[in-house]
Amino acid sequence: MRRIMLTNILWLSLVWIAVMPVAIANTMAIKINDIKWPPFFFPKLEGQYLGLGKELLSYCLNGETYRLDYLNLPVKRTHLYMKSGQLDIAVYSHKKSRENFVLYSKEPIFISEYGFVSVKTDQVTIEKIEDLYKYKFGNLSGIAHTPEVLKIIEEKRLHDEVTEGYDIDSMFGQMLTSPPRFQVMANSKETFKWRAKQLGIADEVRVHPFTVAKKPYYLTVSKASNNIDNKKVFLENIDKCLVSAKQSGKYQEIASKYGL
Repeated sequence: MRRIMLTNILWLSLVWIAVMPVAIANTMAIKINDIKWPPFFFPKLEGQYLGLGKELLSYCLNGETYRLDYLNLPVKRTHLYMKSGQLDIAVYSHKKSRENFVLYSKEPIFISEYGFVSVKTDQVTIEKIEDLYKYKFGNLSGIAHTPEVLKIIEEKRLHDEVTEGYDIDSMFGQMLTSPPRFQVMANSKETFKWRAKQLGIADEVRVHPFTVAKKPYYLTVSKASNNIDNKKVFLENIDKCLVSAKQSGKYQEIASKYGL
């Protein structure tokens, strides 16, 4: 009897070993850009946090058919790779021009408020976009400014009143140094609040109440992707998952970890 039991256990183990590679092989790797966009995406863990966007995508994909393969790429290369299909999915705000190379989901994965931050003691006042003319501006590379703000930035560049930067942490440092390199910068308010908290400077900076725009962001699929067979169904399933998560409270449970 004992020999029979051992034989059965050995047989089941061999079957499991044989099946595992098939299961892994049937899980398609899809590529997505891993950008530094707190609190939505963290290229590396911040404590135990993945980022809201990453958590929601992992929750909705569930690892059964697809697994996420993150690539850390600059913004311009992200666009090129989405056009060529070297990236399969990306999170974008809606632009008509992008419809040439991506398919959009219908349900926003998150909504971001675009606004401004300054040093609290500088007594900077921004109640309308035109108020930016009064201050030196810090421009973080990759930020999609509204046309009105971009026009002001271009005009200020002509007068050497724009400091260019590539990392939000160092930009905060340049704004807080004495004398400051600039007085105001623009980004997602959620990003400013999260990063200021993580850097321990939340009491030193002011995220202004004035909001330039609220932008919904959507999951998109590259039209040139070879890894997602039925792109329309893929996006429909993501939409259903997000709607269900919002109705059940799961979405807010995840978002609350990021102060959203």
